[in-house]
Amino acid sequence: MILPVMKEGFFLKRTTGVDADFRLLISHLDHELWNELKEDQAMYDQYNKVPDIQTVLVLYINEKPAACGCFKQYSSDTAEMKRMFVEKEFRGKGLSSIILKGLEEWAIESGFRYGILETSIHFKVARQLYTNAGYEVIPNYDQYEGLEESVCMKKELKKSKPSEFINKPEIEYFLFEEDFIEKNIRCIPMIVRFKMDHAGIKLKLAEWSRFTVEERIELATKACNNEGETNSYNEYLSGLVAKHTGKEATALVVDKNPVWADVSSLPAMLNEKLWGFGWHISVEKWKGLTSLQRFALLKLCKEGHENKNFPKAMKEFGLT
Repeated sequence: MILPVMKEGFFLKRTTGVDADFRLLISHLDHELWNELKEDQAMYDQYNKVPDIQTVLVLYINEKPAACGCFKQYSSDTAEMKRMFVEKEFRGKGLSSIILKGLEEWAIESGFRYGILETSIHFKVARQLYTNAGYEVIPNYDQYEGLEESVCMKKELKKSKPSEFINKPEIEYFLFEEDFIEKNIRCIPMIVRFKMDHAGIKLKLAEWSRFTVEERIELATKACNNEGETNSYNEYLSGLVAKHTGKEATALVVDKNPVWADVSSLPAMLNEKLWGFGWHISVEKWKGLTSLQRFALLKLCKEGHENKNFPKAMKEFGLT
């Protein structure tokens, strides 16, 4: 089964443990593990084997296998994530997050309520990935009990509810934003962030999470175009922060000449991002985007959990 992901030439394939590309990728993974952990890997290698696994994901970039992962049943309601790997040349593009999310969605479809995994104390990047995805450290289970090099983690697997902004024609909201979840909280939508930049306020996710649905929708629809509207928006948002946290809102220096507003040429950071995918867009196409679309593309160029949605945004904006 092939699951399209983000753009042509970039897709996920659901397969099994006998898949030749999966076997190639995990051979590279094992090679790296032996080089990294050396003699300690002898202990863990026996637990990594998945000869009969039926739930494997392989991610391809331009038909080349770039990343993989799989899960197996641990108990009646728990799936164990295993064999997560990204080839060196494709690292730093958020592929691990895509694989992990794909495995979780498949596990949910298969009736599992929890996901567990084991990683090494030496793999800080992997541990951060799992922490950002909502996994929490638990006592080491089964064969990992007593192994000081092991870190075991667990997460409750839940289907994400659609945001309150989707299917509201009065709000410019993008489909790729449905992926914006951090620490199990939906992130601030681009339309609100766009207006916050105009109003000179930086909003924390913890503050946003306390607002009511009605208050969030008001922030998305409230006008913020001229000086009077901008001042009114600032006052409203500042009032919400004070109401829900008892603290003053964090001020943000307003950029009078934001990069997204310049339609005479493509911003350097956007060109660099496009180059990484082998893409190019004309100045005419850049100019033809809405202000919010240009704003969003530049936000997606920056490092962070949203970064992996850049290709999705390009496709949604009709640029690929």
